[in-house]
Amino acid sequence: MIITIPKGKLMDESIKAFENAGFDLSISESRKLRIKNGDNEIIIARAMDVPFYVESYADLGICGTDVIKERNCDVMMPLQLKFGKCRLSLCAPKKYKLKDLNGKKIATKYPNLTSKFFKSHGIDVKIVHLSGSIELAPVMGMADAIVDIVQTGETIRENGLIELKKIMDVSAALIVNRLSYKLKFDEIRRIMDNMEVFNYEYE
Repeated sequence: MIITIPKGKLMDESIKAFENAGFDLSISESRKLRIKNGDNEIIIARAMDVPFYVESYADLGICGTDVIKERNCDVMMPLQLKFGKCRLSLCAPKKYKLKDLNGKKIATKYPNLTSKFFKSHGIDVKIVHLSGSIELAPVMGMADAIVDIVQTGETIRENGLIELKKIMDVSAALIVNRLSYKLKFDEIRRIMDNMEVFNYEYE
């Protein structure tokens, strides 16, 4: 089985989820990004790239539902998990309301979701695609507002922003290669069943 683990915030819980499903993932001390472990192969990838790996190479992986919808890869999402919970939101300085952002610059690492959101509200914006520290963009005058992940809201408040509109709730999810689901159905179903048991820890 080839599995893809995301780097970053979801990594530790993703490892736990796969270990609970029967995988031996001795990767905590390794700096390798591709690890062979018996019959299994583990790929360590940027969270944003996990859907690409699962679509084209790996059997399954874990990433956020925000990434799945942003990347729009041809993968299955048979199981939503109960960790990694947060939300994707539009955040802006207090002076703005949603309608005031017409013609403004919006910084985000989610250009597709951001574009769809504003189009659904009939608002035309200019998207500034950044990959990190998005909340700095309005402070530095690079953008008027941002679309980013919000968990507690502390970071956006510290940078003079408010949460103007929630776009979607986010959590971790198991994604599966479509062909693998057919060819390795019994094994993947067993993994899913064990992950569902693991999910109860987060009730």
